[in-house]
Amino acid sequence: SKVYSAAIAKTQKIWTAYLDSIMKVGQMQILRRQITNELNYSCRFDSKHLAAALENLNKAILADIEAHYQNPSLPYPKEDNTLLYEITAYLEAAGIHNPLNKIYITTKRLPYFPTVNFLFLISQFPKLQYNRNLGIV
Repeated sequence: SKVYSAAIAKTQKIWTAYLDSIMKVGQMQILRRQITNELNYSCRFDSKHLAAALENLNKAILADIEAHYQNPSLPYPKEDNTLLYEITAYLEAAGIHNPLNKIYITTKRLPYFPTVNFLFLISQFPKLQYNRNLGIV
């Protein structure tokens, strides 16, 4: 019985540490999203022409790249072409991007990681409450 309770205590410590890590990452993601929204709002307010030009250039480049994948005979930006890197910097500065789609680091694939996350999520559901005023959990 002592071994069993020690194992449960150790498991609870691990879940608590995991919860803290997940919460920190979630808070950082929310902050990144809010900063992007503020940059986008400021850019549209201060320079609507710049924001419109950046959006149209971005759409045009994406349409060209998509057309290349539909028909490989069409041109694609070469590796030494810095247009994609430069436009990315402008889009990020203007808040015209989705920060949640950006990958900063990569790791090896961990076995059973999705299963562990699913079990963790199931274990945390009882702690969540719906707030009607905010419309969020």
